[in-house]
Amino acid sequence: MSEFERFVGELSAAEAERGRRLFRAVRVERGELFVRQGDPPNRVALVERGLFRLFGTDEGGNERTLAFRAEGELVCAYSAALRQEPSRIAIEALETSDVLVAERPAYDVLVAESPGWQQLIAKLTEELYLRLDQRQRELLLDDASTRYQRFVADHGELAARLTQRHIAAYVGVTPEALSRIRRRLISINDSGSRAA
Repeated sequence: MSEFERFVGELSAAEAERGRRLFRAVRVERGELFVRQGDPPNRVALVERGLFRLFGTDEGGNERTLAFRAEGELVCAYSAALRQEPSRIAIEALETSDVLVAERPAYDVLVAESPGWQQLIAKLTEELYLRLDQRQRELLLDDASTRYQRFVADHGELAARLTQRHIAAYVGVTPEALSRIRRRLISINDSGSRAA
């Protein structure tokens, strides 16, 4: 079953078919920006195969990775679309990715006219809010070591597909600091297993 079929699984056959007609297959090459910082939020994509990162760059040129999106997830500059303003983030393909893309105006019409799509998007928005709330709490309340451990626990399969630089940017540390955190955790685990 394709990711699109899973995505629209709870919709009626007519609503799913309307979505099938709207989305078109596109390949996004590794390293290509699907959305650039400052772009209008004019398209939305469903990841069939591949991996993306959502990130921002501050005035000093430092990148901050906000999230990753993989198979079965939507990729778009969501808050920019809601505010109807240029995107404050960029979205980069970390792997050559196959996505299904819809132009934002047509997608918005689809959602506005379809109760099933409205329910699906409401559910996705709720999930996104809960993820962002957890991420905000982690950044404000947890130290870097705890953030890294939580990332590996929650996204272990994803961690294997990412570079240490990308994980460090997500955790909010330099790659060198992440290496120190990892060495310290390995040392603690080795000490604990020897003591047992």
